[in-house]
Amino acid sequence: MKKIKLVIFVATILLFQNCINWGIDGGEVIEGRMNYEPVVIQRSEFEASTFIENTPRSIENSGKIYVKGNFIFINEVNKGFHVINNTDPANPVNIGFIQVLGSSDLSIKNTVFYANNARDLIAFTLDESNESLTITKRIANVFPQIWTPDGPVYFGVGEDEIVVDWIPAD
Repeated sequence: MKKIKLVIFVATILLFQNCINWGIDGGEVIEGRMNYEPVVIQRSEFEASTFIENTPRSIENSGKIYVKGNFIFINEVNKGFHVINNTDPANPVNIGFIQVLGSSDLSIKNTVFYANNARDLIAFTLDESNESLTITKRIANVFPQIWTPDGPVYFGVGEDEIVVDWIPAD
């Protein structure tokens, strides 16, 4: 009988472990418990921040990798996607960067790219002839706010503000 009570007790503890407060208090950060500070921008600036750079960036904090045809897209966590020409697999060439703030994932169907843009889902196309990017659709507030590297802690922001990244606190 003692073993059954012990099993029930342990099962109950495991069941309720998800109720632990991870720094969330009505959507506000509990002061003094953060190792990171949010990078917050206004929605108008945020929506204008997705574009293609013809100058490649060095890969610093890589995330997911997506392969489409002769190209490899490597996520730079919360910054965007490196574009790698892999026509010659022995000599891949970093040819550019697609800035998509708050990004972590990419999918491509035919010629349309889909990416998370912090809280938004965007669809965009690339025009190789003039090396431009066109956002064809934006669905706002599809995703939750970006978590800190410490875990699921949210930061209270205004209605027109977006958390696009987290930086180490001083």
